[in-house]
Amino acid sequence: MLKNFLKIAWRNLLRHKAFSLINIGGLSIGIAACLLISLYVDYEQSFDTYNLKRDRIVRVTNVMHTPENDNVAAAPAPTLLAVTLRTYPEIETAVRFEPARAVMKVNDHLFTEDQVYKADENVFDVFTWKLKEGDPKRALAGPHKMVLSASLAKKYFGDQSAVGKNITFNKVLYQVTGVLDELPENSDLKVSALLSPEFSKITKWMEDDFSVYTFVLFKNKPDLKAFQSKLNIISKHDVQPELNKMGAVKYSIRFIIQPLSDVHFATGFLGDTPKGDKQLIYIFSVLAVVILVIALLNYINLSTARATERAKEVGVRKVNGALRPALIRQFLFESFFVTTIALFIGLGLMFAMLPFLNQLLQAHIGLTWTTYSFWAICAIVLASSLLTGLYPAFVLSAFQPVAALKANFRQMSRGLTLRKVITVTQFVIATVMIAGAFIMNRQINYVEHKSLGYNRNQVLNIALPDDSVALLNVKAFDNALKQMSFVKATAVQTGFSAGNTDMAPKATTLTSVNGVKRETMSNYFSVDEKFMPLLGMQLMAGRNFSAGMPTDKKQAFIVNEAFVKLVGWKNPVGQPIEGFDHKGTVIGVVKNFHYASMHNPIAPLVMVYTSMKPMSVLVKLDPKKVKQVCDTWSSYFPDNPFNANFLDADFNSTYQKDITTIRLFNYFTVLSILIACLGLYGLAYLVAMQRTKEIGIRKVLGAAFQQLLVLLAKDFAKLIAIAAVLGVPLAWFIMNKWLNGYAYHISVGWWLMVAPVIAVLLIALLVISYQTIKVAVTNPVKSLRSE
Repeated sequence: MLKNFLKIAWRNLLRHKAFSLINIGGLSIGIAACLLISLYVDYEQSFDTYNLKRDRIVRVTNVMHTPENDNVAAAPAPTLLAVTLRTYPEIETAVRFEPARAVMKVNDHLFTEDQVYKADENVFDVFTWKLKEGDPKRALAGPHKMVLSASLAKKYFGDQSAVGKNITFNKVLYQVTGVLDELPENSDLKVSALLSPEFSKITKWMEDDFSVYTFVLFKNKPDLKAFQSKLNIISKHDVQPELNKMGAVKYSIRFIIQPLSDVHFATGFLGDTPKGDKQLIYIFSVLAVVILVIALLNYINLSTARATERAKEVGVRKVNGALRPALIRQFLFESFFVTTIALFIGLGLMFAMLPFLNQLLQAHIGLTWTTYSFWAICAIVLASSLLTGLYPAFVLSAFQPVAALKANFRQMSRGLTLRKVITVTQFVIATVMIAGAFIMNRQINYVEHKSLGYNRNQVLNIALPDDSVALLNVKAFDNALKQMSFVKATAVQTGFSAGNTDMAPKATTLTSVNGVKRETMSNYFSVDEKFMPLLGMQLMAGRNFSAGMPTDKKQAFIVNEAFVKLVGWKNPVGQPIEGFDHKGTVIGVVKNFHYASMHNPIAPLVMVYTSMKPMSVLVKLDPKKVKQVCDTWSSYFPDNPFNANFLDADFNSTYQKDITTIRLFNYFTVLSILIACLGLYGLAYLVAMQRTKEIGIRKVLGAAFQQLLVLLAKDFAKLIAIAAVLGVPLAWFIMNKWLNGYAYHISVGWWLMVAPVIAVLLIALLVISYQTIKVAVTNPVKSLRSE
């Protein structure tokens, strides 16, 4: 019996090659796209799941409340917090990570390394990290000990054992005591090296400026509500008294608990490691479902449309003695056979596209046979085979042989309504996705070309060493750069980095308005008099800093328009102001400029004259001349590697996640439209075949080509028009919600809604035109030959 079913199914595929190709192709593309998205979503949600104790680990961060009700959220916590938490009976231990700017010197070679941390020796008791070499109990016990990642050990020492070797870290000699196995790609905290810390030197809560990430391991599954209450007591009894002694009576600290499973998506915290995007996960999860639904609807639509053609086949089989159960099994098997073929082709397409997806997302996503979404989608697709087989199996198998052979049955209208609903649903989705692609691309184009309030082109940002002795050479280095003919301007500064506010120090600013004193938390830049001219910033009032005015070094402030608006000054120049160890007056107001992402409104900013340790030197120059600047650097900073980026590259990296999201959305929009069009083409093909004789009769009776074209196309055009009308309001609502994620965005004009409608109509008409024209020009003699 099974062999017979298989033969019939295979012959039906070969007999209707075009229909089979459209049906299987559309479903295969949908399955492949859905699987790719699901793998990405699974990858993002799998972060830190490799930790065996993950259910008992939490991270503690904090929020600072200021007098102006500003909330400054930061990932690092006070160093002493872990010491206190270890005394609690429900806590097994706590571990701290302090990020370190690392310059490694190995065999007279200099390396700048990221993802280097000073960590407690009990780190291996909390996280499931294994050492290839060394003893995890002793690796970080004692001063000046270092554990390297396997990749870093190979980079420095090749195939030799790294344990026992010496490395100079920031001019301090360390001994390598262990080699860490490479952490999984889905580890939120990336580690290149771990160093033994010096946390015992910290004796006060507010002494270290909150510089460590704190993770807590509980003995059992934690009661987070009770733990939060204990953290609130620490904040009130330990932290607040120190804030009061500092004069920050109106300030307070509140600790926040983050389960390890939530850390990867904990965005919006200053000083944090790169995070995933929860909203992106939701978007692509919905997109995966939408694409799979379009593919399945397409498959159901075409299968049910063609099922009515098989009514005579059912009649013949019944006349020859076929029983209804046998017919049901046959139709269900055929549906299962087709969807299984589509599933395997879809898997092949997925494997072919996986390297491209990894390259686009900068990830290492792979398929494992234990991946939940893989089996879930396989189950959904195979279950859909039963759904699509139900129509021909239970409806057609119930036909009376005489009615079926005459092709005179009423169920045709019911099937027609179903197909219309499915077609409209597909193109509603297509309309929303085309509108989304239009608007998302317009928004990112707006961001890339909007005036930032400064000129970022051809400005090199050279990072300075974090070494007070080396920084003595900054002035000489700056003067040497000025002597170069290709250097147009230089500026020494701290705090500014295109699109990144994490680099800007924050401090309380004291002002007065109409005799009322105010305390506001502000971002600070420490700059020289060449900073604003180099970047082309505009002063709205007052003047720039001047090297010829000694009072500017400690008494001059320049604020942005956002700060003036926040404070409420009408005439800001000359107003008294105090902050960041400076006390004086406002000498100028700079026009607002975007020093952070356009996702956020421009925040209040205060600039003071260069007084703190400089962070970088900005150089305006021809990009081709960077090599000469690097050579000059080496002569002034021989013990520090050259580390520099152009501001426009930094700015673009700020929106890299947005650009990647939009590119993926564009690709999957094209796929969804392709699937919908395949379904529409298949329907047009079937309708054209069914109406071939009708068209032949109309031509014999004198119908013109244009009339026949309109006759065949108008039903489809109506369906697409209905889909457009339903899709436009939905697209408008969804995209306005998405645009609200940007503080500065385009407005959704009427033409952005009309353009997708026109695009959908044109695409649909192009798809159905081939079959309609083909039937309309067919010689009526051929179509009426059997009559």
